[in-house]
Amino acid sequence: MKARMFVFFALLAGSVFAVTVISPVGKEVKNGDMIDLGKIGPGQTISVLIEPEVSTGGIYGTGGLYDMAVVSGVPEGWRGENSKLYKPLQATVTASPAAEEGEYYAYITLVDENYGEKLDNVTFAAKVTITYDVVDVDISPSYVRTGPDQPAVFSITIANKGSTGDAFEIKAVGQKRWDFQRSVFVPAQSSKTIYYEIAGAEEETYKTTVSVTSLASPIIHDEKEITVDIQSNIIDDIKATNNGVLIFPIFEGIVYAFFGLIGNFL
Repeated sequence: MKARMFVFFALLAGSVFAVTVISPVGKEVKNGDMIDLGKIGPGQTISVLIEPEVSTGGIYGTGGLYDMAVVSGVPEGWRGENSKLYKPLQATVTASPAAEEGEYYAYITLVDENYGEKLDNVTFAAKVTITYDVVDVDISPSYVRTGPDQPAVFSITIANKGSTGDAFEIKAVGQKRWDFQRSVFVPAQSSKTIYYEIAGAEEETYKTTVSVTSLASPIIHDEKEITVDIQSNIIDDIKATNNGVLIFPIFEGIVYAFFGLIGNFL
């Protein structure tokens, strides 16, 4: 790979003016340069946005506009998608769903259509680091003790540590009435919180595993176990009303509010 990179840079050393990569990193690149796009997981797609206007080169030496960004090379099993013609110049690179951890290179070329403005092609390498450690899941609390017909509410926070946004499927499978499945999009380098609610009529201790899996590849995955302990006694029933009730008539709502107030002092 190092030998191939050396040959690549040697062949492309002719052009001296720079183009500007806007995202996911802001950087000026010349023909033969390399940029680091950061870390993504297998199967994920990362977009590269490039400013089409340059201030040097061209017919009069004062620059011009590039018409397209072409993904001119990707690793085996990966996919590249060229930008549309003219603004904006946004090309995408998609990793293989089975990509192993490590560093990979894609190549992007800016093209002046029909050489109309006499702008030479600019090709640069885009380094992508594949990691399986893209998502973290935090569930709070992990254990809830409550009474019959009282909801146990869990907050599920999905943290996307990668350089690209992704959609994740959140799933809890156990007793059928508590099955849960939802998809959520989490932008790059950010987190999102959703809520999962369980209520049971009978005394029991229920454990389940909440899993979070990327829709891009099942390799990107994290999971946590939660426990709901449903117990019935007068003190716990009074305290449990502070968790709220799912649906109740007006009169019962007044009673629950009263017991909830008492529960604050128990």
